[in-house]
Amino acid sequence: MFIFFFAEALFERYKFRCGHQTGVTVVFGVAFSMAMHFLTKDAHINVFKFSESIFFDFLLPPIIFNSGYNMRQKKFFQNIGNVSIFGIAVTFVCFSMYSAVTYILLQAEFFNMYNYSTGVTKIIKIDPLPLLLFTSLLCSSDVVAAVSIISYKEQPKLYSCIFGEGIFNDSVSIILFNAVESVINDEMTAATPFIVLG
Repeated sequence: MFIFFFAEALFERYKFRCGHQTGVTVVFGVAFSMAMHFLTKDAHINVFKFSESIFFDFLLPPIIFNSGYNMRQKKFFQNIGNVSIFGIAVTFVCFSMYSAVTYILLQAEFFNMYNYSTGVTKIIKIDPLPLLLFTSLLCSSDVVAAVSIISYKEQPKLYSCIFGEGIFNDSVSIILFNAVESVINDEMTAATPFIVLG
């Protein structure tokens, strides 16, 4: 987290022509992981095991709050209607479409897996709730590339709409993922989609 915020401060101050603070963080993470792997020979692998609760409760909120703190608030709130439509409504539409199309294709036995060692083709079957969990991840779009090529000074409305849509989209996707995960151990009924949407 500190590397991410430090890199963001450097990028904001020196206006580098290429790269992004996320890339710096990923490169640092890969280098740190390789160093730990070669130095400790996986003796401390459990210490660095990924924890969902730490990620969702401690790491993700500062990143989202940081994005909100650094945004141009006046233009964002002037375009809140467009931002809400693209960020909230379209995320639900994508989630519904991805889920429905994937479910239909699974029922039609469209997806199969070929094992090269045995030569056997096996039809892929996925239960509805894990499918919803997967499609909740797919409906999240990343706007880093789009925001990095748009200048706020030249196109403030477009920049605000894309940036706001990215924040709303990520938030809604996280909420959808957690909502589906909360019912993942239950049996799928007709009320399950309404529970998730609620």
